[in-house]
Amino acid sequence: MRGHLQKKEEEKPIKDVAISIDSWEVYQELRNFLTTGDPPRFKSTRNSHKFIHIETNIEVDIVPFGEIGEPDQEIIWSDSGNSMNVSGFAEALLHAKNTTIDELEIQVVDTPAFIVLKVFAWGDRGERTNKDLEDIDFILLKYEDDERVYSELAEELADGAVDFLDANIYLLGQDICKILQEKTLTEFSSLLSRLIESVDSDESGSLSYRLKVLQKGIWSIYTPT
Repeated sequence: MRGHLQKKEEEKPIKDVAISIDSWEVYQELRNFLTTGDPPRFKSTRNSHKFIHIETNIEVDIVPFGEIGEPDQEIIWSDSGNSMNVSGFAEALLHAKNTTIDELEIQVVDTPAFIVLKVFAWGDRGERTNKDLEDIDFILLKYEDDERVYSELAEELADGAVDFLDANIYLLGQDICKILQEKTLTEFSSLLSRLIESVDSDESGSLSYRLKVLQKGIWSIYTPT
């Protein structure tokens, strides 16, 4: 499962890869496979989950999830001791889309799952970096699905419950609600509320405003407990 976002020409592209794995022993076998060979295709870095693709010099971040994160959907990196919440990865994999790149078929997360993973990443990293907020804002600004907006939100638009300019984000919120399991949705909803509070603003064009529209879409079909 892979996600890729490159916002500026001068930024070095980063490939984010998530792999369902049973144990750290299996993850180490994967590391060895990637970084050894004749010749090796990747070289390791100081971070156990980051690799450099030798041919392209692209940084690849490989995150394990699945049984390795049980029972709390959390992993702890042995090199740093930092924990990482892997909630939402299972649902992201379930709804990932198959695509072929360089004759290799891979699964790429869709937009609702990407937002979910980015919000959980913000929960882990918080104020240590603005990367997650920048990625979330970039997606919310660019996301469009007008055909579905007209077909699925016609009543809300007619009643004035949803402004047309907010409709795409509102629909994205509904999509997020539909792909998440109850436990993950509850955790995500709580974390989203924290995120909104941290960037709270009354300006209509702000990230806070867009996040509130996203939340409104989620709550339109989900009542938080």
